[in-house]
Amino acid sequence: MSAPMAVFEAMRRRRMHRQYLPEPPDRATLDRLVYAAGRAQVARPGIRHLVVVTDPRIVHTLRQACPGFVNNAPVAIAVCSDLERSEQESGIRGVEVVSRLDAGASAAFMALAAPALGIGVCKVTSWSEEVVQAILGLPEHVRPEVLMAVGIPVANPSKPLKGFQPSVHSDRFDQPWTTSP
Repeated sequence: MSAPMAVFEAMRRRRMHRQYLPEPPDRATLDRLVYAAGRAQVARPGIRHLVVVTDPRIVHTLRQACPGFVNNAPVAIAVCSDLERSEQESGIRGVEVVSRLDAGASAAFMALAAPALGIGVCKVTSWSEEVVQAILGLPEHVRPEVLMAVGIPVANPSKPLKGFQPSVHSDRFDQPWTTSP
């Protein structure tokens, strides 16, 4: 296991990997990644569920059924929300907004933890909730929110895309934010 890394160094090294070695990360590494996913904020306990998929047949099925699963990762992690519990705790906003924000935070924590663990992740961006729900055997009230591909990246991955900077405004939309000198 590699040494802990400063959060800003993790942010600098964070990237989405699309090429992995065939062997999956070991169980201890996956346990640490699951821990990171669980450390992200959540509105209330019992809403977030993680499904860690290590069975090669199920990963293959996900890859075939999800157009955005464009990598050879040997593991997938689905971040899911219990919609009944979310609605009980936060109403319809909990179902439509809060659970999705919480799931995104969980995926972000995994992306930040991955470089420190010596593994790579890639957020899968194109898939059907119903299809993933069926493949993973999720109950009707549990919605898959984020699907992450996980693996050990190849030694010389392709260069990350650059230039995705947000438009930043100061106080109001029409006032640009300027960085301090």
